Amino acid sequence: MFFKLPWFKKSRTHQYQDTQVLELDFVIDEFRAMLSDIDDPQRYRLQAALMVAQNPKDLWFLRSKVFNLISKHHCESVARKRITGLDSKLQFFLEHHPDYSPDELPTKPGVLH
Repeated sequence: MFFKLPWFKKSRTHQYQDTQVLELDFVIDEFRAMLSDIDDPQRYRLQAALMVAQNPKDLWFLRSKVFNLISKHHCESVARKRITGLDSKLQFFLEHHPDYSPDELPTKPGVLH
């Protein structure tokens, strides 16, 4: 007889119950929220770029700029924490949206360069 031991469980992924996660605008709003406490001219340029983003690939290329700006104004650990939360939402979006595939991005969300 085999027992299921707790340490052999598969790692749980974030499951978002809100259907808004399946909207690209929701993910863009998450990017904006990451920058909300930063007052820098570069923030406004990034927000303008976010307004014209049309697909997850556009967001992916802005991700590193968001990370750099956050780490400049806070610290790298804060930036890493914020980007990790953003990555989980972006991953959920890509896995559950019928029009997009995780294979469209150069690397999977959650991988910092």
